[in-house]
Amino acid sequence: MAEFRLDVAPDIAEIPRLLDWVEACCGECGVIGDTPSKLALALEEAVANVINHAFAGVPAPHRIAVALAIEDDRVAAEIIDNGRPFDPSAAPEPDRTPPLESRDIGGLGIHLIRRMMDRVEYRRAAGENRLRLEKVRN
Repeated sequence: MAEFRLDVAPDIAEIPRLLDWVEACCGECGVIGDTPSKLALALEEAVANVINHAFAGVPAPHRIAVALAIEDDRVAAEIIDNGRPFDPSAAPEPDRTPPLESRDIGGLGIHLIRRMMDRVEYRRAAGENRLRLEKVRN
């Protein structure tokens, strides 16, 4: 198993660096197919949600870290932040019945993460949110 960790500043400008890091880690470990792109997309959504929503009203310093564990059969990522508690795995499914032009912008990120990953788990421990995303290697 290979393990990696990246500290991410709470700034949306960090997202490209995160995506490059995911690609490099997956490449180093021979992860092929659509696994790297699905993992990158899910992490982009999750980390952007943390950056945009988790720290309102929370005193600095704000911390975000992404841990990546690449095994022979799966890739697991964990987003760790010290923002407000929020369990995305308990969020309701979005209402996708209205036509696109009448829907509010946003609100599909958690839905996308659930569809891209094989497993999504959340826990709150020691004042930190820990969102674990798993994808079976193909």
